[in-house]
Amino acid sequence: MIRSLETDYLIIGAGAMGMAFADELVNQSRDVRIILVDRRATPGGHWNDAYRFVRLHQPALYYGVNSTPLGAGGEDRSSGAEITAYYERVLEKLCATGQVRFFGQCDYEGDGRFRSTVTRDRVYQVTVHRKTVDATYSRVEVPATREPAYAAAEGVRLVAINHLAELKRPWSRYVVIGAGKTGIDALLHLLESGVDPDHLTWIISNDVWFIIREHIMPEPTSRMMPMQLRCMMQCEDLDDVFIRFEEAGWIARLDKEIWPTRFRCATVSLDELSVLQRLPHKVRMGRVRRIDPTQIVLEEGVLPTHEDVLHIDCTAHGLARRPARPVFHGDGITLQPVMTCQPAFSAALIGMVELRQKDEATKNGWCRPVPHPEFPRDILPCTVDNFENALSWLGPFGWWLRKSRLSITHHFSWLETLRLLFAVFRWMRPANTRLRRIDAALDQAGSGSGP
Repeated sequence: MIRSLETDYLIIGAGAMGMAFADELVNQSRDVRIILVDRRATPGGHWNDAYRFVRLHQPALYYGVNSTPLGAGGEDRSSGAEITAYYERVLEKLCATGQVRFFGQCDYEGDGRFRSTVTRDRVYQVTVHRKTVDATYSRVEVPATREPAYAAAEGVRLVAINHLAELKRPWSRYVVIGAGKTGIDALLHLLESGVDPDHLTWIISNDVWFIIREHIMPEPTSRMMPMQLRCMMQCEDLDDVFIRFEEAGWIARLDKEIWPTRFRCATVSLDELSVLQRLPHKVRMGRVRRIDPTQIVLEEGVLPTHEDVLHIDCTAHGLARRPARPVFHGDGITLQPVMTCQPAFSAALIGMVELRQKDEATKNGWCRPVPHPEFPRDILPCTVDNFENALSWLGPFGWWLRKSRLSITHHFSWLETLRLLFAVFRWMRPANTRLRRIDAALDQAGSGSGP
């Protein structure tokens, strides 16, 4: 049986971006009507599938939706349980307005049609009067919802990181596979649970540049952003960019003797980094190809294993780099980050722009996608696009940025804001010119988009 529905906006996906977009529409307009569709029973996207001890990478001050504060303030990084409860409260609040309807456990089939996954033959056909919004394009993955890219033989104990919160017995060794933030969380959880560091093995397929978390708090960020501009004005090449950022304390690496080949916005505190650097068993032999009963086969060698070893998969690509496409396209909107690694802020800004401007070219000019970085080179276009996007916003909706809790500048003092604006107007254009020159030189050298 097909049931007919009508709405102004059909939003596919009730994760961080879909919720931030819907919240902004409702808070900007009392007339807009929204249908939210998600394959999960509750809102919050990948947070519903994350491991129990997960926490935000950044302060809760500027995560979630604009209308509802998250966390205890200051440097608080909310837990996964707090975040899922938060999104349920936000959804209740949105639905209570009468403007939003939520359809959980439904698969979207395209052309305004979605189907229940729990009720046989229940299909909905939606007449959309304004836009269909794809809030799933970023495709956030967690280990619990995907299979590893390598095989494990029968008898090998291989689990997702989620299993660590349910351990029933100790293991003689824990092998953590994955060098990103998920792998770090697994290691720190095991250490906090009392596991001897000598019983941990960390397989690092690629070293990464880490962002130091102390520097993404509001007050340090207000000082760090002008520093970044000055560094970029002076840098000679891509390596020099990272050397200067490292010297300034914004980024760091595990080993001073190893040059990282990845940059994915992973954050660590200085204390966490110190703990990780002291771990005695780090394996750098490329990616895991397969796990046999007696050995782990990697790209560049083998590592012994046995039946009393717990292998923990942490290889899901949480913030995958997706090709940029126009955010606004006819009767559709594709939500994408317009500020590096800030999906919630980006979705809210896109929602505000959608209601304030009718011309599609103007809207796309304000909302140029900034794909998540993967390689060090990606910092060049990300930085250029971040600053150019921000500069384009100051005139038409600078006051919205100041009021929006999802914008880090909302949490700056007026003096810090003025200092930042001075730095942007003084150094942004020469810094961007220098970065474009470096990027062009890399193209000529044939470096592509890799490390």
